[in-house]
Amino acid sequence: LYLARHGQTAANAASVLQGSSLNGELNERGLRQAEALAQGLKDTPIDRIYASGLRRAIQTAEKCQVLHPTAPLTKDARLNEISWGIVDGTDFKKAKPIMTPVTEQWKAGDFDARIENGESAQECQDRIVLAVIDILNESVEKGHRNVLLCLHGRLLRVIMATLVSRDLRTMSDFPHTNCSYHEVSVEVNSSVTSLED
Repeated sequence: LYLARHGQTAANAASVLQGSSLNGELNERGLRQAEALAQGLKDTPIDRIYASGLRRAIQTAEKCQVLHPTAPLTKDARLNEISWGIVDGTDFKKAKPIMTPVTEQWKAGDFDARIENGESAQECQDRIVLAVIDILNESVEKGHRNVLLCLHGRLLRVIMATLVSRDLRTMSDFPHTNCSYHEVSVEVNSSVTSLED
């Protein structure tokens, strides 16, 4: 699995918190970043590409698909960024006093904590795990070996914490920048029913 974050958007450049309710496009820098990601993966035989249902991830995936034209692109809303609720679309500095207590609760193991009208880390993990299980099962069924997922920052942290450390308290241990990616090797011999093994 190649787990990539989308390219930069105007909201990213302006330090605006961009959760699932913001659906902005890549800015010029973001388009260049997506092209650089595609170039970085050009020698990897990508069999399938998945993107969230949000435009910034779709545009990033489309840039990668240019160099992997035989890899079908599937959009899956389960890969959308977490909902930051009432602070979605707010400047980071203004959002921080509301966000910090929630992210601290997550670090302490309270994954049901959420910002008002937002999504908890547990809800986010539940939907991303179901999506990854489906993706892995389809990969086994169709013989796909290299699959690219174009995602979002918090989603990357959640899936890496789930796959690597098996503990959501470690979400902050997985840094990322726009169009950076993590490569995770997954051995699957039969159908996948959980990500516990």
